[in-house]
Amino acid sequence: MNPLFLNFILLARTAKDSTSFDPSMLYLILALVGIFLLVLLLVFTRARLYPLLKLLYVRMVYGRFSYEFLEFFKENDLRNPHNNCIKDEISMHFFTFYKPKRGALFFQTETKIEFGDIPFLTDYKKLTKIKGEPECINVSRFNNTRVKLVGYNEVLQNMKMKSFYYFLEEKFVMGEYHFMDITKVKSADILGPLTVKYLKGENVQADNFFITDPLGDKINYENNGFSITIRYLFRSDSSCNQILDSVFGNAGENGETLIRTLKQEELLNRF
Repeated sequence: MNPLFLNFILLARTAKDSTSFDPSMLYLILALVGIFLLVLLLVFTRARLYPLLKLLYVRMVYGRFSYEFLEFFKENDLRNPHNNCIKDEISMHFFTFYKPKRGALFFQTETKIEFGDIPFLTDYKKLTKIKGEPECINVSRFNNTRVKLVGYNEVLQNMKMKSFYYFLEEKFVMGEYHFMDITKVKSADILGPLTVKYLKGENVQADNFFITDPLGDKINYENNGFSITIRYLFRSDSSCNQILDSVFGNAGENGETLIRTLKQEELLNRF
């Protein structure tokens, strides 16, 4: 073969190879463009992306019924994703035991006061294992103590009611039965079992009264004409008593602590 012709073929092949397309360059360009667009997206959406990531973290670590989860919605001025158990403040339900209404009656019982089959000081996680996830929830603070209220819809002898569980730092300290519509409930059907168990069947003619057992635990029965509420307060733990007494103990004389608590609750419940 002619050497000149051979050289021509080699040069033509070299030129063809040098102009061939390299796919790795395309991948590199696409990767750089993707990184650039991602950076732009992060810059313009960081104000929304960071809270979303934080919410996902809080839910994974603490759970969607935790105090931290609900506090996130308050801090970011978002609507509470769960139903509220009560429309008023949690503190007013405790305050009932510290400043009874005028005309209330007081009784002593020899029977230990209990709230159904859930022992006082049960922690929140154990309660949910027994009763499942709550159907409503409220949170608050008593000074630096976290307070949580969870509730369930229940039926007691064909009577619809709500059962509420109040926690101080995950400790169950107060229970409450709330009968919403007393037009469908006979007060005698509620008073009867209560007085039989704790007052030996004494006939109590009162819309508001208290029962105290030998350990200091208390019951408050209240019929306000629209609903009936029975609250059970645990008073056999010194640390819980100290927390409650620090907020409500001097409320009758100097209510500054209670007022601060109410203001804080109002902010916490602005969902």
